[in-house]
Amino acid sequence: MRDFFRTDVMWQLNNGDKVNAISQPWFQGWGVQEEATRGDRQLKVSALVDSENGQWNVQELARLFQPNQVQEIITDLIIPSAEQGEVDRLVWKVTKCGKYTVKEGYNKLVEIQSAMQDAPPVDWHCIWQWKKVPPKVKIFIWRLLHKGLPVAVNMHNRIDRFPPICQRCQEENEYEMHCFFFCNTSRQVWFAGSLGIRVHDLPLDIIETVTQIVSQLDEEGVRIFFTTMWEIWKERNKQVMEHTPFVPHQVLKRVNAELRQELYDVQIDEGDGRDIAVERHDIYQQGWQVIVDGSWEVSGKAGGAYVFNDRGKTHSIGLHSFCVQDAFQAEAWTLNEAIMYTLRQEGCTPGRKIQFFSDCMGLVLAVNQNDVTDLPSWRATTVTNQIIRQIEESQAEVTLHFARREAVKQAHNLANLARRSAINYQGVPHMALQQQGKIGTGIDESFFQMVQERPP
Repeated sequence: MRDFFRTDVMWQLNNGDKVNAISQPWFQGWGVQEEATRGDRQLKVSALVDSENGQWNVQELARLFQPNQVQEIITDLIIPSAEQGEVDRLVWKVTKCGKYTVKEGYNKLVEIQSAMQDAPPVDWHCIWQWKKVPPKVKIFIWRLLHKGLPVAVNMHNRIDRFPPICQRCQEENEYEMHCFFFCNTSRQVWFAGSLGIRVHDLPLDIIETVTQIVSQLDEEGVRIFFTTMWEIWKERNKQVMEHTPFVPHQVLKRVNAELRQELYDVQIDEGDGRDIAVERHDIYQQGWQVIVDGSWEVSGKAGGAYVFNDRGKTHSIGLHSFCVQDAFQAEAWTLNEAIMYTLRQEGCTPGRKIQFFSDCMGLVLAVNQNDVTDLPSWRATTVTNQIIRQIEESQAEVTLHFARREAVKQAHNLANLARRSAINYQGVPHMALQQQGKIGTGIDESFFQMVQERPP
């Protein structure tokens, strides 16, 4: 309830000893200073007054606030002083006397409810038409707008013993707006993000907020906005369920990594990957080629497959079914299994040329750059490090390349088969698979026309 009235209350200064200058509203243009240091977050307003001359410390104000805010403080506010003999008090701006009454609070809630009902309806079916927003994020936003996410208040409404309080800040009840915007950890993410969203200007209703923001963004901005909300939700769940700290800059790193992975997927789907430099591979006549792909569904079921080719001819295959928490993790897990399988084969002698091909651009980049800091999935960090270590320690000449989705079609079909049928198999392809067209006899030069030698 307090969040609904947060825009209608403000501290009236007297001695300034009670009001936190950073986290509590004390002038009209006030806003939470998300970039403030840990020391500043304990700063009282009284500390902003020069003890020698009793005037505002302009240098300190300029360090903490924007120029227009500093001007308002100096021009409009009475300088707090202990000589005034009164303590600071919280005032209700809706009434002239500044006192909150149940009657005025009720009238305010009626006003808010009326405004929400009078707002024009929004057809959110357009979510499914946004090409740049991945399906998992579309489903997440759809659930959010239909009050289907298990935030603490929603859980409490269904199960009394479930506490409605936010587990991150332990200060307010966690409804949708608090979870994604008003909680201090979420505020920091938006403040540091590329969209420049300031949460103190937002409406109090989640649908109204999302509608307002989306209406001001282009398609790329919408993609960034929804991906940021998605990553805030994932980090919130990780903290609640695994008791790990919520780190805003790590959320932004994963947003950037997720955006890059989404962009690569869209480029591949729409056939726009041709702008990436492509080189013809002609060493397949003297080496091994292993085509890898993973498959995943939201239930957690996953499948992985790799097609092992010896000098262009299909030699063996591997199919695995397993459970992971996201698609990137499935891709990484499958590649790791494929590398382990290949390096155990007879003929894997020092200097043997072995090429692995994957359509997961984010994974290819991470392995080739030996950098796991910006993975689309933090859960895949360990297995990606294992992949890097296997390649570095192998005496064979192992390389990893990005291939378009059509280039890994056979591995993709086999991965889907493994996921749906819970198949685990390594060895010579079954005749039935060849007869069904799920596996061919090998690869030729046309395969390498669909391979990107150097991803961006």
